[in-house]
Amino acid sequence: MEVRVQCLHVFASEAHSVLNLLFLPVMDRPGVSEVNNVVAWLILGYLCSHPEAKDTAEGIRKWWLRGEGIDAETDVVLGSLTYLVKQGWLTATGGSTGTILYGLNRNRQRALRGFLLSESSFH
Repeated sequence: MEVRVQCLHVFASEAHSVLNLLFLPVMDRPGVSEVNNVVAWLILGYLCSHPEAKDTAEGIRKWWLRGEGIDAETDVVLGSLTYLVKQGWLTATGGSTGTILYGLNRNRQRALRGFLLSESSFH
């Protein structure tokens, strides 16, 4: 429970500085917008607090982001998810109906938590 609270604290208060650290090299790449980077950061923040969560791109847009007051376009969410899968932060698995479920890569869970919690010491 304490880790979840700490993740949420970092998620809410350190988003801009951690975003710069996580995605600085990406900002110069064609086709990767700042909006995609913000959405990718929000997805990682959600998964820090809910590491077992898995959903489709539409479910992530509707329940994870909109549930937190973020109204992101579907193509932005898909771009962010694609980036996070390529970087190894997320897994993408095909469901029985041909849908793709996204979730936190268990091999990166400790690294994500450690990174986010170490960044909270900047306060």
